[in-house]
Amino acid sequence: MQNDGEYAQVQLITQRVAGAQKSITKLLATSIYDQAGGNTNRLTGLLACCNSDVTLAYGGIAAQDLVSADGTEQWIGHYSNTATVMALHIIRDMASTCKLRDGEWGKPKLFVTTEALFNVLLDALLVQQRFTDSKETAAAGFTGFTFEGREVFPDDFCPSGTMAAINEKHIGFAVHPEGYFMRSPWKIIPDSAEDKTMKIYFDGNLVVNNRKAHMVQQGLTTS
Repeated sequence: MQNDGEYAQVQLITQRVAGAQKSITKLLATSIYDQAGGNTNRLTGLLACCNSDVTLAYGGIAAQDLVSADGTEQWIGHYSNTATVMALHIIRDMASTCKLRDGEWGKPKLFVTTEALFNVLLDALLVQQRFTDSKETAAAGFTGFTFEGREVFPDDFCPSGTMAAINEKHIGFAVHPEGYFMRSPWKIIPDSAEDKTMKIYFDGNLVVNNRKAHMVQQGLTTS
């Protein structure tokens, strides 16, 4: 009876569509951190991109298969899982590890981590008073801070003990034009003539054009 009438039906449909949108958003957000060789129905995530196993292919190419004349592996991933207490120098060290060149965008400018690790950094900055608030991100409703020109954010979907350094000039999404959160037509559920269903599809993937521009560090602790 609660769903009786056209208005109630519209409300019900709106709620269900909103739920589907939330579900696919969560699916994409969590799969950004998927391990190498994860589910093919999810994104090929940052941990796959930054995997340092030279024999494991990323984007169809293994690091050991793309070697310069001087022996440099051009398709190597930067990853560390050494147990380390979170501190401000971690940001600087990670940026230096995945440095591509001198100058603008030679190092990553975006860092994401867990809320617990983010709070450790924030506490250190508050004591030292060597930081500036990120005015633009605050205006957009995000919580973050700027440290040495790098934006640092907490991410609810980031795995425990993890920080990712991302060079925004070398990462993005490849999305099929017919699969950009497209909705399937409503159809009747088999053996349930009164009920209909639909799905929301995202046909795309997280892509990078330079693996060395990014880094993932795990094993970070708050103390």
